[in-house]
Amino acid sequence: MMAAVGLKRRSFMDIHHGTLALASSRGLTAFVTEFVKHLVGRLRPDFMSRCQWDAVATACTGKLSAIEEGRKSFPSGHSSTAFSGMMLLSLWIAGQTGAWCFTGPPPAMSVLSSHMLRFFLAMLPLIWATWVAISRLEDYRHHKEDIIVGSLLGIGFATISYLMYWPSPLLAEGAHLPRMLYHDDGRREQDHFQLYGVEGDIDIDNTT
Repeated sequence: MMAAVGLKRRSFMDIHHGTLALASSRGLTAFVTEFVKHLVGRLRPDFMSRCQWDAVATACTGKLSAIEEGRKSFPSGHSSTAFSGMMLLSLWIAGQTGAWCFTGPPPAMSVLSSHMLRFFLAMLPLIWATWVAISRLEDYRHHKEDIIVGSLLGIGFATISYLMYWPSPLLAEGAHLPRMLYHDDGRREQDHFQLYGVEGDIDIDNTT
């Protein structure tokens, strides 16, 4: 979606920032999730079915790969992965549409004139990620603590990654513009806003 909007705007910066934001969000989340999984080694709720315990041999007789995977319950990788992507997308949609800014002026008459519709669109990715997380509990693959921590990891790294490349979606103006990461002075920053058609005086310090 970020790439499609960037192509429509003919903005390499939108595509560049979207790619880096997604890569950093996913990469940081995956690294921390896997590190903690191997560090903690918590048993999954279905570990005994994976183990296939033999009372005579007093050992697990299941597949080694399934047994090893059964010791990686905390945190939930599906939950962290889903939220690392969907939280980023939710923030981006909110920034592009002003869905989370309740003090700014209403947009021009269009299909997105309804604030409730824009808010719902921004929440859709989070609804999907929540469904993914809940499915791990329903399938008896994780404990509730695994899902909560995994979800928080994804949300945290997605928020950090988004704010590295875009302003806060709560801003009344300029929230839809990617940050100018490489510039020499405020003049270049002002040129950036003019390039995107933002009129008037912009408080550069609050948008960079």
